[in-house]
Amino acid sequence: MATKEEKNDSTIEQSFEILEDIITKMESSDISLDESFALYKAGMEELQHASGKIEQTKKAVMAINKDGGLLVFEGDE
Repeated sequence: MATKEEKNDSTIEQSFEILEDIITKMESSDISLDESFALYKAGMEELQHASGKIEQTKKAVMAINKDGGLLVFEGDE
């Protein structure tokens, strides 16, 4: 699994790849209950990370203001 620093640098696409890998492992019949719980926890953490990245991206999307100029959302508004 990735460290927290590596996770902060990962892209949304990389998070989705990690989640797909976790799902594949969890669907395996050769996995113990303890491994399933550990993978579930890792998956939830990765999902939170991806969700945070998506929120950051949404806030940075440009929109047109009432005067026809471009507005960039970069804060927690």
